[in-house]
Amino acid sequence: MEFNSVTIIIGTTDETDSLKKTVDFIMENCDNDDIGKVLMVKPKNVSEGCDRTISLIEEKYGDKVRGLEQTRPYIGGAIRDGFDASESSHIMLLPGDLAISLECIPEMIRRVKQKPDVVSKTSRWLKKDSFHGYNGTRKVLNRLSQIFLRVLYSSDLTDFTSPVQTAPAEAYMKSDWRELNFPFLLEMVLVPLRRGYKFEEFAVECYQRQQGKSKNSAKQTALYLKTALRIRFTKKSKLTKE
Repeated sequence: MEFNSVTIIIGTTDETDSLKKTVDFIMENCDNDDIGKVLMVKPKNVSEGCDRTISLIEEKYGDKVRGLEQTRPYIGGAIRDGFDASESSHIMLLPGDLAISLECIPEMIRRVKQKPDVVSKTSRWLKKDSFHGYNGTRKVLNRLSQIFLRVLYSSDLTDFTSPVQTAPAEAYMKSDWRELNFPFLLEMVLVPLRRGYKFEEFAVECYQRQQGKSKNSAKQTALYLKTALRIRFTKKSKLTKE
């Protein structure tokens, strides 16, 4: 396959300044021809400040950016709506809260332009001391989950639970998705992996959420285990959309 452009999906709810900084960085540091569209996907209960920020960003950058009101429920539904709205050869998922170093954006684009069939994936575990302001207990649990998933999937990936990656659009369009809530963030890594897509990781810095309130919960995180086991023991043919 060939690279023609990347659609960047950013989930939003109550981010304002952090969302603006993220989109400004994209437009100032990436080749305009490489960007198909920046989709800021918002739920019906988007905060007034976030909705206003999205409108201001649309006014500033015109057709390259778009606020997209989600139709499916929850965060996984928002991302899947973004998939449907993409017309690019590649799709990138980003947070809108500055939780990861923005320098990864042009790096992912550079990598998929060189290897368009490979999923370019960020990893918070490739380099020592990449977590900044991260809860100690959560960091230990995250580390243990990476070890468990490496064994379960017989994979050398170091960061399964970060969905910040750029993949060929067909890796998403042709996958049979089951999740809608937070476990979808794991599903969008594991399903393409099981379907045979090659991944290449590179190190990124990870930060405590800069703005807005996390919508995740301990219950949702626990459901990741169920999702991981389901995907691992589902036939590959069943993971592909007919």
